[in-house]
Amino acid sequence: MARIKLNSMDKIKIFKGLFMGLRNVYGTYDSKTGKVRQVKEPVTDEVIHAHLTGKQSYGVYLLTGSKTKALAVDFDEDDLSFPIDFVVHAKEHKLSAYIERSKSKGYHVWIFFEPRGVTASKTRLVVQKILADMGKTGTEIFPKQDTLDNGITYGNFINAPLFGSLVKKGKTVFVDPDDPVKVYPNQWELLQNIQRVPESVLDAIIEKCNLNNQTQPARGVNHNSSYHSDDDISHFGLPPCARKMLAEGVSSYQRVSCFRLAVHLKRNGLPFDLTLTILKAWAKKNHPADNKRIITENEIEYQTKCAFENTYRSFGCEDPAINAYCDKNCQLYAYTIGKRST
Repeated sequence: MARIKLNSMDKIKIFKGLFMGLRNVYGTYDSKTGKVRQVKEPVTDEVIHAHLTGKQSYGVYLLTGSKTKALAVDFDEDDLSFPIDFVVHAKEHKLSAYIERSKSKGYHVWIFFEPRGVTASKTRLVVQKILADMGKTGTEIFPKQDTLDNGITYGNFINAPLFGSLVKKGKTVFVDPDDPVKVYPNQWELLQNIQRVPESVLDAIIEKCNLNNQTQPARGVNHNSSYHSDDDISHFGLPPCARKMLAEGVSSYQRVSCFRLAVHLKRNGLPFDLTLTILKAWAKKNHPADNKRIITENEIEYQTKCAFENTYRSFGCEDPAINAYCDKNCQLYAYTIGKRST
């Protein structure tokens, strides 16, 4: 089937349908100095066109009253495993989420709701639950408030995707849902087929997880008890050692490291294919000592299969490949040592 060619007005209409909040104000920044400012003017087609063509950036104030049409989670780290982990958790709750490479570093993960908007407090409650399950409760969520009241006039803006001058650099663009290491080849095709979430889905999640009238704590180690159930192992998120290894690559023990990383990613709910994608990207960051070669894709696939074919209870804290990256303040370290002493 031939693709329908979109003109500028078509693209602006699609864009406004997804990235529109308050219509009387928007945010922007100076691409040379990075200085951020607020513009108290209407969000017109000309404003959107200037953004898409790279002339002036557009930041959207998502919160309108107590409603929002979209939500964005800001992972301010160059570690793709976190946004992928979020997408996997969201999918378990029947939420479609989309990963965008941000303008500087890190990623934004977007969830889009029905065109008339949904109750912002519900979206934030559900996303806070997902982040708590990941052990990432400090992650920024936009909108940052549940409603515009108590003196809050605008809330906070977030830079919208597809800023023209950065798109060619592979920034402010959405990645391929099937291969998150790669940019989706046709951004407008993706945006035309966005899966929106109705408020009824949020209501079902809130009821199922008993989130009403609750403040979701971060799931992790109970520091007031020396007892840990075996189920606790799935509640930590990726530990500091794994995050550091994925971000920086390793210089030794590549195969053992690959296996241990695969175990951690599997334990956090990532499927085999996404784990494989992450580890192939990780391998390119490796810097083996003594002129040794980088682990091959076949070796990565073998180690990943080993990790997925069995259940491994150890976190690998005692393994030299992991120990070199160990953080003594890590909850997993405390959990492991605490469990040995009980």
